[in-house]
Amino acid sequence: MRARRTATSGALSAVVGLVLLAATGCSGSAAADKAGGHSAAKPVELTLATPMGTSEEFDSFLLNVKLLSHGSIRIRVETDAHHQEGPDFETRLLDDVRQGRVDLAALGSRAFDSTGARALRALTAPLLITGYDAEEKVLAAPVARRMVREIDGDGLTAIGLLPGTLRRPLGARTALLGPADYKGRTIGEQQSEVADATLRALGAKPVAFAAGGSVDAFGGYEQQLASVDGNRYDKNGMIASANVVLWPRPVALVAGTKAFQRLSGDQQDALRKAGQQAVSGSAAVLRSHEKESVGNLCRRGQKFAAASPSQLASLRKAVQPVYDELARDRRTKEYLDAITSLVRNIPAEPTVSCKGMTSTVD
Repeated sequence: MRARRTATSGALSAVVGLVLLAATGCSGSAAADKAGGHSAAKPVELTLATPMGTSEEFDSFLLNVKLLSHGSIRIRVETDAHHQEGPDFETRLLDDVRQGRVDLAALGSRAFDSTGARALRALTAPLLITGYDAEEKVLAAPVARRMVREIDGDGLTAIGLLPGTLRRPLGARTALLGPADYKGRTIGEQQSEVADATLRALGAKPVAFAAGGSVDAFGGYEQQLASVDGNRYDKNGMIASANVVLWPRPVALVAGTKAFQRLSGDQQDALRKAGQQAVSGSAAVLRSHEKESVGNLCRRGQKFAAASPSQLASLRKAVQPVYDELARDRRTKEYLDAITSLVRNIPAEPTVSCKGMTSTVD
């Protein structure tokens, strides 16, 4: 799902790509060879595709690549990959990378729920990572560098993991706050086995839908507020949760193995370091965008409702079977335990409120 949808989002992303290309193309730096030496060479051009509408969530990575590779790598970004082509849009993008149709991809880590790196499911365990501070801490920790290597294999090579938007539940007529609110409802969700299992544990009927697809027929759906804003999903009047974050949507940076092997050792290191060093910058962008989106939504009349402490406790109890299933896999359990330890003492994300904002509808 697009993090931000505006009439100019595609154009803005194209401008970002062109600026990066121009900056890297003008560099006179030499590319390092496999042996660690240097030789004059044209910059290596890589194509990065994403289902998102802009590159904003990983612009810090793109800038770091330019700087750390000394201009020897330049990346052209293609947005809206497989957008609205079906619920499996991220799986299709991974296939593009494997087949060499694109060199790199930036997509939700949830894409690996059903393939290859299934241990990454720990990142989207329900009600575990519920704030940007927590997500940034996890993805900056050594455990994240172990987790990302789960991606390696089957034509894919891991580059890094970046923070992604926080996903909240929205409900038709009444908010989705406690387990009772989910019973019997058809809930729209993005491609994720963890989301599917969680919604079923809460008594809902999950239905996967395409990026940017209509949510009007659902009794509720899970989504980031920036997407609710950008897609104008608020026009259907569904009530958003003010303090329930189901899971984040971390961004996985992935390369095709053949494309990655075309790079020198130094260039490969530059890509990976660029991802590691982009965690903080990406988190800052997400915080800013969510604040902006909340303002836009509140001005258009979006309603928010807060779950009570007892409802939050009931939610956690209801999703325990999801944790039990995840923990059956040894590596997934290892990562769950590490994440739980990292986020244990981090305060919950502030409750969303429209207090003090004008209610003008644009």
